[in-house]
Amino acid sequence: MSEEDKPGNEDKNKDKDRIVEAIMSDLGLEGESKKRLLAKLVEQYDYDEAKVRYRAKRVFITERYKRKSTDIR
Repeated sequence: MSEEDKPGNEDKNKDKDRIVEAIMSDLGLEGESKKRLLAKLVEQYDYDEAKVRYRAKRVFITERYKRKSTDIR
């Protein structure tokens, strides 16, 4: 049996999907790469939605700032 097939992991996967979808809709994000990044953050911060949301905001604000600053030059 692999790690993903264990009974307890089904609930964690549902929680992860719920958290990822909630944050993506709140921040207006689209795309699989952002979804994968958020899924990794959810695992890294032990499914704490507030921590993941804070870190995601910081990451995407920085990304937008970098993109905007390179467009000006």
